[in-house]
Amino acid sequence: MWDKTEYEVPESQFNDRLEKVREFADQNDLSAVVAYSAPTIHHWAQSGHVSYLTNWSNLDRLVDTMVVVPRKGAPVLLLAGVEYMLEQIDEVSWIKDVRMVSSPDPRAVSSSYDAGVAGEETEGGATTFGGAVADIVSANGCGGRPIGIAGKDQLTLALYMDLESSIREGVADTPDSVAELRAVKSPEEISLQRQVAAVADRCYETMMIALEDGMWGYELSAEMDRAGKIVGADFIYNTMHTAPQGDLESGVLSIKSHDHRMHRGDYINTNAYIINKGYWIQSARSGTIGRTFPSEAHLVQELLDIQLEVLDAIQPGLPIGEMLRIAEAGADRVGCTVQGGRIGHGQGLDYSEMPFLTAGNTETLKPGNTFVLHVCLEIPGTNKLIRPIGNLCVVTEDGVEILDKFSSELFYA
Repeated sequence: MWDKTEYEVPESQFNDRLEKVREFADQNDLSAVVAYSAPTIHHWAQSGHVSYLTNWSNLDRLVDTMVVVPRKGAPVLLLAGVEYMLEQIDEVSWIKDVRMVSSPDPRAVSSSYDAGVAGEETEGGATTFGGAVADIVSANGCGGRPIGIAGKDQLTLALYMDLESSIREGVADTPDSVAELRAVKSPEEISLQRQVAAVADRCYETMMIALEDGMWGYELSAEMDRAGKIVGADFIYNTMHTAPQGDLESGVLSIKSHDHRMHRGDYINTNAYIINKGYWIQSARSGTIGRTFPSEAHLVQELLDIQLEVLDAIQPGLPIGEMLRIAEAGADRVGCTVQGGRIGHGQGLDYSEMPFLTAGNTETLKPGNTFVLHVCLEIPGTNKLIRPIGNLCVVTEDGVEILDKFSSELFYA
């Protein structure tokens, strides 16, 4: 955990974010915007909205949370948790009004639980999320209007029903204003993303030292994980794809612990999932143990060339769909297809956030957009994936900067 007075994003920037959300509520005639996030430990879900508005972005946040931003009055942080968390919040957040509510989930780490979705009865006298939101908008004199929800698609049914039944005017169907704000990073946020990229670089440097003939995949992962943990990363998980003697088609991709031995001449693709000070990186690198390279080496090199072609095209105003078109043209040139219908995704306080690098996305790139670019090809006639490189990128005023600095070229360990 870090001290909020030393955090790279200043308090003034959090206040600006809250004011923009408040303006959205006013422009859309809402009583309030409620920003929801799943517990931070739910790595693959949206857990960044609350982080963005409160600075509580570390793994201590293991409960459902909401930030209520009324059109008038101060923001309120609501959590279904236990009392010790209040001290943890105070260490990192500038939000002054923090309230405990009951959880609809009896499995949650919470001091009180709802007996019913609408919370007619609760243990410990706490109100529900919905009841607390109703109290806040009423006390601020901005009731009589619906609320908007940022992160609505992530709510459990019980939480949504509680909010909908507690607010007489209901829930308005509005865009996710917080997601849109988060899509463009501030210089301070990009500095934090450079830091997490440096952790990934450290892991790859460790790999080059530790990797040896006869090593189990999980042994290498453990060495790389340790390299990130020792510098304070909140979460780190290195996964890999290995192919015996370079036979890519017979290779094994594991998200679980990689229980395969690696030998000289084997192909290896490592994939790092890392969170540092709340900010994510997913990156990937490929190479071999020793100086031999797989028979399908041309596919790996050609995929790297396609990745570079997409990178060379990136600039403000470029339609995201054009990035896909470039990748697909390169894949077609080598007789492959782009797997999954996307070539990456936005990355910041969440593993996946705006902008989404998916087929059909008509949005254009803006300075401050950050994303992981990982073009993935499918070997013809198989379900095998080639993903040799993943880079964390930021769109600049005149192009793109790659934040992870470990060489993207194929390595020989």
